[in-house]
Amino acid sequence: MQVKDRIEQLKTLIEEQRAYRADSLNLIASENTPSPFVEGMIVEELNRRYGFYSGIDPDNQHYEGTRHVAEIEKLAHEAARDLFGAKYVDLRPLSGNVAGIISMFALGSPGDTVLEVQNAHKYAHKLHTSGLRVDLNPIAIPWDGRTYNIDLEKTVPLIEEHKPKLVVLGSAMFLFPQPVREIRDVMDVHCPESFLIYDAAHVMGLIAGGRFQQPLAEGADVLITSTHKTLAGPQGGMILTNDKSIAERVATATAPLIIANHHLARIPALAATFLEWKACGSAYADAIVANAKALAKALEERVVPIVCAEYGYTESHTLMAVVDTFGDAKTVAERLESCGIIVGGTGVPEEYGEHGLRIGVQEVTRFGMTPEDAGPIADCIVDGMAGKEGVKERVVKLAKKFTKVRFTI
Repeated sequence: MQVKDRIEQLKTLIEEQRAYRADSLNLIASENTPSPFVEGMIVEELNRRYGFYSGIDPDNQHYEGTRHVAEIEKLAHEAARDLFGAKYVDLRPLSGNVAGIISMFALGSPGDTVLEVQNAHKYAHKLHTSGLRVDLNPIAIPWDGRTYNIDLEKTVPLIEEHKPKLVVLGSAMFLFPQPVREIRDVMDVHCPESFLIYDAAHVMGLIAGGRFQQPLAEGADVLITSTHKTLAGPQGGMILTNDKSIAERVATATAPLIIANHHLARIPALAATFLEWKACGSAYADAIVANAKALAKALEERVVPIVCAEYGYTESHTLMAVVDTFGDAKTVAERLESCGIIVGGTGVPEEYGEHGLRIGVQEVTRFGMTPEDAGPIADCIVDGMAGKEGVKERVVKLAKKFTKVRFTI
C-alpha cells in the first residue's frame, strides 16, 4: 500500500470513528467529553515545548523559554486548590494510574504493608507482581458485596494486626462514599505515621461538584485521580494533599523518576476544567446522580436486577445491572454495542449473581439526558440485550437528541 493510500485510510478511519460514536449512546463509566470551552483550551503548540521542573514550584523550570508556561501552571494549581480545598496540587502525572504509582514510590518503602481495595487499581499489587519486583506487601481490604462497599468491621482488625504503612481506598466501580473518617480514626490509633490515600479517579467530578464525600476533609492524606472521567477534563492525572512534606515527596517521585516533560497542551485545559466546575459543577453533579438513579430504577422496573437496589442503587455516576438471564457479561456488552449502546461488562458480587454491566451516565448527562429519558434508554438496553430487531434505529434517534452541551461556561 502506498503512503497516499495509507493517509486516505487513516482519514477514513477517523471519520468512521466519529460517525460511529455520534450514533451511539456512550454509557462507559470511565469516559466523558470535555466541553467546547475546555477543548478550546487544549493548546497543541505547547506540546512542542518542554515543561520540566523540580520540586513543588512550577517556577523551578529546567528549560529556558518556559516563563509563560510556569504562569499557566501556577494559575491551574490555584484553580485546583480553590476547587478541591487542597493546599498542594501536582498536575504532572499523565494518568490516574501514573498518579497511583507515583504515590507508592513517594510514600512507600521496601517491605511496607499496603492495604488496598481490590476492585480498584491495586497499585501496590501491580508493583509487587511486576518484573520490577518492588518489595511491597499488598493485602486486600475486605469487601461487602451486598452493600458494595468496604467491610469496615473486617478491615479494622487488619489495620490493628498489620499496621500498614499505606491504606488505599477508592474503586473502579464506585457506587457509594467509603468510610474514610472511620478508617483514618483507626489508623491514628494503631499506625499514626501511616498514609491514607484515596483514589478518586471515577468520582472526581462529583467531588468537584460537592455531591460526593470530601476525602481530604475526612482524613485522607493524599487524593489521587485521573482528570477525564466524571471531571470531564483532558486526559491526565493529578495528586492533591494538604501536607507540604507529602507534596515534596510526591514531587521527588514524580520528576525525574516517572515523568520529565508532562505534556503541556493539557495544562490550560485543566485550568479551564477547574474553573468550569467552580461555576457549573454542583448542577452537573446533581444531574449525574439523579440520572444514574433514574436509569437504575427504570431498568429494575423492566425486571433487570440492580446491585444495591435496596440501598438506593447508587450515589455516583455508576449503576451496576445484573444480566445473568441474558448471558455472560462480555457477550451482553457486545450485543448492546451492535445496537449502538456502549457499556462495560463486569462481574457482580455473588450475592447478586455473576454477570453484570457497569453503566455510567456522566457523558449523556452532559449532552442533555434528564430523568425523563431513563425509560426510553432502559427500553433500548433491555431490548438490545434480548436481541430484538430495530433497536439500533431507536438508539440513533436517542443519540441525536443528546447533542447540546450543558453545564459549561
